[in-house]
Amino acid sequence: MENNYQLSRIHNYIHGLMSREEMHALEREALDDPFLQDAIDGYKMQQGVDVKSLSLLQQRLERRIAEHAQRKNRFYFSWQRLAIGMVGAVMFIAVCTLLLIRHLPNGQNTNVTEVELMDDALTQTVVHSLPTGDAQPVGGWEAFSAFVSTHYSGVNTEKRLKVRFKVGQDGLPYDIQPQVGKNQPIYEEIIQVLQKGPKWEGKEGRIEIVFPE
Repeated sequence: MENNYQLSRIHNYIHGLMSREEMHALEREALDDPFLQDAIDGYKMQQGVDVKSLSLLQQRLERRIAEHAQRKNRFYFSWQRLAIGMVGAVMFIAVCTLLLIRHLPNGQNTNVTEVELMDDALTQTVVHSLPTGDAQPVGGWEAFSAFVSTHYSGVNTEKRLKVRFKVGQDGLPYDIQPQVGKNQPIYEEIIQVLQKGPKWEGKEGRIEIVFPE
């Protein structure tokens, strides 16, 4: 019934039996449906259309519509299967990645952290302030401890060393007095380390250096 209706519309369109609005509506449909346009063009090419030719044209239109529907369905289901497969693959990769992130790095990071902490405990020099001093190293105590540890030669019998000094207006320490005998190598070494080190804030420095074991 629908195909007969379409052929009737095409017939009326070709022979000018439609209103202007109906003709415009059919033309808009033909722009979106290439098979309808083919049917209109084929109908125009017919010479003296009779019932037989009209029947053949109808059969041709029915076949084209059926073929178009079949191709459309095949394309739709093929694309649907492909989309489902892609989504499944992405979900599988995401789950595998999460499992690797949760399990593999944890053991490795724990081992590395333990080794680093052990190394720091063995080799890092620690410097802290004593209550009688107000001077603070620019950059913080942790950075200053790392600086002393890097520039300390390790030639020392003392495990703890207290040092007094004053801070000039330029932030540099002066009148540095390590609380150890002047004949010991650490005496001059600590003075040189403080002179080469970062600037200070405050006026009086009272610090204790704890050397690694």
